[in-house]
Amino acid sequence: MELDTEFINGVRNKRSYKFFGTESEVIPVIETLNIPENRKQYYRRMLQENPARNLVERYSLFCEEYSDFARKRMSYIPELMQKGWVSIVLSDEGMNYAFTIGLEYSFGHPEILIASPNRPARVLAKMVEWFAQQVEDGHNFDAHLNYAESLKQEKDFSDIDGAAIMRPYEESDADNYPCGYLHSFYGYFADRNLDHHKLPMLILELDFPVRPAPPGGRLSNIMNMQPKWDTGVDA
Repeated sequence: MELDTEFINGVRNKRSYKFFGTESEVIPVIETLNIPENRKQYYRRMLQENPARNLVERYSLFCEEYSDFARKRMSYIPELMQKGWVSIVLSDEGMNYAFTIGLEYSFGHPEILIASPNRPARVLAKMVEWFAQQVEDGHNFDAHLNYAESLKQEKDFSDIDGAAIMRPYEESDADNYPCGYLHSFYGYFADRNLDHHKLPMLILELDFPVRPAPPGGRLSNIMNMQPKWDTGVDA
């Protein structure tokens, strides 16, 4: 698949290896594959020298050698190769959430996850896209800062009531916001083993009844509380 030259150069220039925490001593996924050693060396070198081309080469490998797995678990990769990131939208136990894959890999910026028990998934997808486009333009978002006013200037998010403060991903988020695609992407394409508390991610929780959300299983605690807003759904 042909790649945009500007994107390839951008990845070379912008990519950073910094993320929250340090990695464990593990065997990279590429080492476990049943391929010749010289090919493993090639993929390791490509990851360091040309991260954008690394995506193409490894995706081709998985499509050729593990086609069923690639079709089921890596269908988002072609889009990521084209623009440097993709958004994944999920619902779990009544909570909608959307997150990026690729912001850290391509632009050296933590991935972004936005969750809400009230807002439709399509709105969260638009919000994630807004943040990702800002990152593409060189903007950095930080934990503990309030982005409510910036979001309110956008028509689709003008109804935000209250703060919109990002925070770092925490270990307790693993159960509440499963991000298996993100874990597998960094494992298969970046030779990383990210423990749950080490995801390179910022989280924005909107419309929550309480702030901060209680630790040790946020969704089970939050969803048992009576909402303080009108959901618009008849009982």
